[in-house]
Amino acid sequence: MELIYPKYPTRILVPRDLDGSRSRTVFTVAHRTPETEIYWHLDEHFIGSTRDFHSMELDPSPGKHVLTLVDEQGHRLEQSFEIIAKPE
Repeated sequence: MELIYPKYPTRILVPRDLDGSRSRTVFTVAHRTPETEIYWHLDEHFIGSTRDFHSMELDPSPGKHVLTLVDEQGHRLEQSFEIIAKPE
């Protein structure tokens, strides 16, 4: 399992859409066996699971976060990141 985005501890600038709302960020992971189910957690809260296509569109609040991914075999991957909101 490898995190494609965000790849390293990073700061993510989230721009505003044309209607003024904050855009969402697409988080993506690759797994050697794509049909494996991956369970997604943001700051220790379960947010969903994926199978085959491991991408999830999220809208974390500005600040520091930890994304934790656990596959059905129990392999775990954690990635810290920070959301920077573009000023209005």
